[in-house]
Amino acid sequence: MNYVCERLALAVGAVEVWLRVCFPRLVWALTPRGREHRRLVAELRRLESDPDYADRWRAELAEGLRQLRFERALETLLRDLADGGDRP
Repeated sequence: MNYVCERLALAVGAVEVWLRVCFPRLVWALTPRGREHRRLVAELRRLESDPDYADRWRAELAEGLRQLRFERALETLLRDLADGGDRP
């Protein structure tokens, strides 16, 4: 049984290599990265063509950065307080 599984795995690997060589665009289109790439390109096109959407996107990004900075400052403050407060 193990011998059959090994042979099957080799055959599947050989078919994958053959497909990648003979039909690279088809394999690229069928991979999840291809779908993710198309989704990101669509998002970029929408950012370029829709000013309202771009403004909302930038506002969300700025809010996320403010939140991250706040959390880091709070962590620093708590760490300083745990170390005994402000140092001279």
